[in-house]
Order: sequence, then C-alpha cells, then structure tokens
Amino acid sequence: MAQAKTAAGHVSSDACSINGIHHTVSVWQTKEAMRAYLVAGAHLEAMKIHNEISTGRVLGFGADATPPWSRVHELWDANGRIV
Repeated sequence: MAQAKTAAGHVSSDACSINGIHHTVSVWQTKEAMRAYLVAGAHLEAMKIHNEISTGRVLGFGADATPPWSRVHELWDANGRIV
C-alpha cells in the first residue's frame, strides 16, 4: 500500500476485510500507470511469492468513478481471476 500511494499516477488506495477476507483496491489515472506499479518494487516481489503467502483472486477493471466497497466486492466475487 505504501508503494502504491507514492507511485506515479496513483489516485487512491484502500483496504478492508469482508467476510474474513482481506481486500485492497487502488485507483489509477491510467492503465499504463497501474501496470507500471504492478511490475515494480514491493508489489512485484509480493506477487512472486503470492502462492506461498496467500490464496485468492484478483480483478482489474475500468470505471469512470471509484465504486463503493459493496460493488468492488460484488465484481471481485463474480469476476475475480484465481491466482
């Protein structure tokens, strides 16, 4: 989260627990800014060991406005990709 908050193109990020599952959401100015964050620094290192430290699904999607957590969770539950 600290890396995201200082990354170029970062708009906002947040985390919460829903039904005992930890979720994060981040908002970016552009897809390019998001992708640059995904493949660098602490995020890249965490993704390299993801299967050793956690289980779960990921979801990326475009939106005109930041959706509420209930909508984020609904989209993740319906469309998340298992990693």
